[in-house]
Amino acid sequence: MYVVVNTIQAPEPELARIRRAFRDTAHDLDQFEGFLGIELWQDEGALLAVSRWSTREAFLAYPRSELFRKHHKGLRGEEAMTKAQIKMYEAESIA
Repeated sequence: MYVVVNTIQAPEPELARIRRAFRDTAHDLDQFEGFLGIELWQDEGALLAVSRWSTREAFLAYPRSELFRKHHKGLRGEEAMTKAQIKMYEAESIA
C-alpha cells in the first residue's frame, strides 16, 4: 500500500473551505484504479489529507490527470506537488 500525506496549513476559515472541497470531490477519486480511500485529519492550524493507494504508480496517475487540474484550480500535478507539503510512504496494513 502507498500512503500520501498532504499537509495544508492555513487559517481556520480557509481550512473549513478546503475540508468542504475535499468532501465534495472525494468520490471523484474512485475512478482511479488503485485508489483505496482518503481521510482528513485535523491538526492545530493544519489539515492533513491522507490518501491510500495500492501502489506508487496508482497514486501518480492522479496528479497527471485532468481531474487533478480541475481539483487544483488548473495547476498541473508537477507544479502543485512542488508547492505542497507532501510526504509519501510505503505502508503495510497488519490488522
